[in-house]
Amino acid sequence: MAADLARLNYRHELLIAANASLLKDARVLDLACNDGRFGLAALEGAGAAHVLGVEARDEAIARGRRAFADYGIDPARYEFRQGDVFEALARMTPGAFDTALVLGFLYHTPRQYELFAHLDRLGVRNVIVDSQVIRAGGRGARARRRRMNEGEPRVFVEMRWEGAAKDGAIADPRGRGEALSTIPSAGALEMWLQEFGWTVARTPLPPPAPNTGVYRRGLRVAMTGTR
Repeated sequence: MAADLARLNYRHELLIAANASLLKDARVLDLACNDGRFGLAALEGAGAAHVLGVEARDEAIARGRRAFADYGIDPARYEFRQGDVFEALARMTPGAFDTALVLGFLYHTPRQYELFAHLDRLGVRNVIVDSQVIRAGGRGARARRRRMNEGEPRVFVEMRWEGAAKDGAIADPRGRGEALSTIPSAGALEMWLQEFGWTVARTPLPPPAPNTGVYRRGLRVAMTGTR
């Protein structure tokens, strides 16, 4: 994820400021939180009550703890938990969270449906999602649509092998240097949320900013699920 200032500010407007009502006084679960930058924004920018960030990489957590300390955040308002997202979710107690942040993670796993099933089990009321997506309007997609029955949802996921070497990439539990991931279409994201009873809304895009064209081109989307 490009982390230049213009892109980060744009994503703050899109994901935090636009959803302040879902974050204020909320107990927030931040999945695959990296160094906790958006959890920090939820606390400081939107008035969240508490943030629990789950992250597999201990070096990212170490950066996050230093940043939270530098900003003077009360340690009682946040927690970092190192480990696999799905293992952590399986151990969590229902009713512990109001809002979940799922930002920049869904396209690094083939287990999206399982993730939303966990959030449903936990009773999360609000989900804020930001994800890379595939567009369903290309030539191959049009050919697939012709083979589908009229009226069927036209949604897709694209499976791929993803390298595990770079920072922020998918975890590789088998030591092969790559692992399976899937990129959903925006329609697939909406259907997963609707499957578990969330009402879906696309978040309107802020004014254009440098290095954010993927949103305008429909290659990345932000949406919320509420209930």
